[in-house]
Order: sequence, then structure tokens, then C-alpha cells
Amino acid sequence: MAARSDTDEEDNEQQVINGVKGALERQKSQFQSKISNVHKLSDLDKTFQELDQFAEAIVKGKFGPLRHRHEHEITLVYPMLERIMIRAKNGINRRLTPQMSYLHPWIVRFDVPMPQEVFTLLHKGIVNRYRTSYGVDVLEKHGSVTMTFTNMRRLCVLFNQFEDRQGFTKELGDGQGVVKLIVDNEKHGTFKYKIKKEILQFNFHYGYWNAHGISQH
Repeated sequence: MAARSDTDEEDNEQQVINGVKGALERQKSQFQSKISNVHKLSDLDKTFQELDQFAEAIVKGKFGPLRHRHEHEITLVYPMLERIMIRAKNGINRRLTPQMSYLHPWIVRFDVPMPQEVFTLLHKGIVNRYRTSYGVDVLEKHGSVTMTFTNMRRLCVLFNQFEDRQGFTKELGDGQGVVKLIVDNEKHGTFKYKIKKEILQFNFHYGYWNAHGISQH
């Protein structure tokens, strides 16, 4: 059998890159058709630009020398996970408002694209690295992985891996009260990852208290 030339390797590599980028473009179009908010569209563009760069770099890493692949992939994956989680934190904060959503009353709910390699690092490398499972339960099913949080401090510990986060509280100013995320034994928060679609879904409860500390939710 004839040895493969460098040109053959490069052609095969480019075919894989083009295939992945094409799939990403189709996925982006599906998201765009469901979004009308300008800020959300901007976030979507940034996310898919990063995914596009990540796809090309990771394919080149896999086609490179075997001894460099693991180091190459982790170096690429962690910064992307960090950016996605910081963006998710900001997404939660933006949705903490005293105006209740009629579609999802007092619930923060949104999706972010996340490649499987990135989610694996979040799941196996960060969430599962703690010796205790206190405050979080991980359920793996065919096609999905769900992380259920029952403790706010445990959620903050996770986000602190990427950016300091003491809690999810928004002060509304003098005499206007406060809006807070709620994570406890009664109102759980979840990350649900859909493996086939490569989407991480965030779902959390929140509440609004007026200046006298009286619940308005």
C-alpha cells in the first residue's frame, strides 16, 4: 500500500475542517431563525466565531503529531469553556429583572452552543473533580447529561473557576429592592447538555424582593 503524501494529509484535513464549519453554519442558522433580540444575536455571532476557530484548530491538532494532541486540545478547550461560562454568568445577570416573564414566570432559561469536547472538560474535569457531590447531582442519560444544583454556594464555586462570583444578586437602587437567583433544596437550578445538538441549557429560578424585604414573586 502506498504511503500517504503530505498533500493527501492536508487535503483530508481541509475536508474535515470544511465539513465541521458547514455543520456549524447550519446550526447557527437554526438558532438565528429563533432569535429576534439584537444583543442575543450579537452573542450568538461571537460564540459561533469562537466555535469556527476552535473547529479548525482542533482538527489541525488531531492531524498533528500524536504526542502533542492532548496538550494542544486542552490548551484550546479551557479558554473556550471559560469564555462560554463567563458569557453564561452575564446572561443570568441580564435576566435578573423585577419584571416577570409571562412565558417563563420567575425563571431564567436560555441555551448556549457548546462542543462536546468543551462540555467534557466542564463535566469530567471540573464538576466531577471535587471529592464531595454536595449541592450538585449529575444524571447521565442516553443523549443528555443534567447537572442539578441544590445549593447556591456550590453553584458559585463552579463559576468561581472562571471568574469571581459571590452570588447572583442585583441591587436595584435606593427604594427599589433586590433581585436574586434562587438555588436551594426546593428550587433547583440545572445545566442540561444535549449531546447530539451540542447545546447546554440553563434553567434557574429567581425572585424579586421590594425595599422592605417583602417577596414580590
